[in-house]
Amino acid sequence: MKTGSESQRVPEVDVTSLLRKMRLEAAIRLLKRSGCEIDSAAVKAMILGYETRANQMQTAGETGEARRLARRAAALKGLLVHGPDPAQMVAETELPEGYVGKILMVLLTGGGFDDTVCLRSGDDWHREILHNTQAEIADLGFPHTRVHPLGGAYAGFDSDDSVVIWGTSDECGCCDKEQAARLIARAYPEKTVRIVE
Repeated sequence: MKTGSESQRVPEVDVTSLLRKMRLEAAIRLLKRSGCEIDSAAVKAMILGYETRANQMQTAGETGEARRLARRAAALKGLLVHGPDPAQMVAETELPEGYVGKILMVLLTGGGFDDTVCLRSGDDWHREILHNTQAEIADLGFPHTRVHPLGGAYAGFDSDDSVVIWGTSDECGCCDKEQAARLIARAYPEKTVRIVE
C-alpha cells in the first residue's frame, strides 16, 4: 500500500529526453525549477547528430531541412554555453552572406522569452518570413512563444563590403532601421551597415 506522499509523487521528467524530443521550453522550465544538471556529453552527441544530418541535407540540396537541423544544433550549443536562457538559443539575426531581399524584425514573447527582438530574412513576402519564424520557434520546442512582427524593410550585401538597409513593408509597416542596423552589425562586425532612405 502506498503512503500519502508516495501516491502524490510526480513522476520525474528527464531533461535529456526533453532535449532529444526538442522540447526546449519544457527542458528550460525543468532546469530552472529543479536545478538539475545537463548531461553535456549527451547534448554534444545530439549537436553532432544534427550537424551531420544538416551537412547531408545541404549536400543533397535540401537547404530548408539543412537550415532547420542547423538551428537545432545551434540552440543546443546555446544551452550548453549560456545555460537555460532561450534568448541565447535562438539566432538574433538570420541574414545569409550575400543576401539581397526582404527582412523582418520580430519580437518573441512568452515561453521563457522576455521580449527578445530578432531579425529574419529569406522570403518573397514579409508575411512568409513571419510564418517561417513562427515555424522555426515551434520546431525548437517553444509552443507558448508568440512571434510578433515589428516591421520590415529590405537589406542587401553591397559590393563595397557593406550591408545596406532601405525601404519598408507594405504588409507589416517599416521596422526600426537603426535597430535593424545594430542587429546586422552584431552579426557582421567586419562590415559597415548603412541605411538608405
